[in-house]
Amino acid sequence: MPSYVLIDRDGVINQRLIGGYVTSWPQFRFLPGVLEALRLLAENDYSAIVVSNQACVGKGLLSMEGLNEITCRFVKEVRNHGGRIESVYYCPHRIEDACMCRKPSPGLLLRAQREYGFSFRDTFVIGDSEKEVLAAHRLGCPAVLVDAGVTDIKGQWTGLAQAVVKDLYAAVVFILERDKLQQRPTSTPGPYRSV
Repeated sequence: MPSYVLIDRDGVINQRLIGGYVTSWPQFRFLPGVLEALRLLAENDYSAIVVSNQACVGKGLLSMEGLNEITCRFVKEVRNHGGRIESVYYCPHRIEDACMCRKPSPGLLLRAQREYGFSFRDTFVIGDSEKEVLAAHRLGCPAVLVDAGVTDIKGQWTGLAQAVVKDLYAAVVFILERDKLQQRPTSTPGPYRSV
């Protein structure tokens, strides 16, 4: 069975704009090590699926067409560097819309699972905030938390993550090393540790 990793976008793949949104391609900046990390996943037969809240659409700051253009360009750039993004799922709604696809609700993860048929317990979620960790926890997915020092990740929920790492590359290395120890497919998540 193919292996998948569910990855948040802003703050994990590209630089997060504090207090704002990435609404154009010139604003989209890959974080250090991201292209190498996605290539490493592909080389180890993992497919990356992006799951991201994009309330800028619901707020009228960016159209779906504009979001899709940014997506096509970053997916192509990943491919040009040897990586592979299998699919991208967005929640375009605002917090006040109370939809089931906006993380920490698990709707995006559920949609990806319906379409690709992976096991939640064997599929890591990588994110940089409480939203990803909680969405993963609700479905029994192991989570890796990226702490780049940009957002406040203090709280009891950090203990729900399998690891806290500095970037996507370190998260990928953690997952691959865990696979070697457990001889993929992975089993029930092990204890929390910081990397």
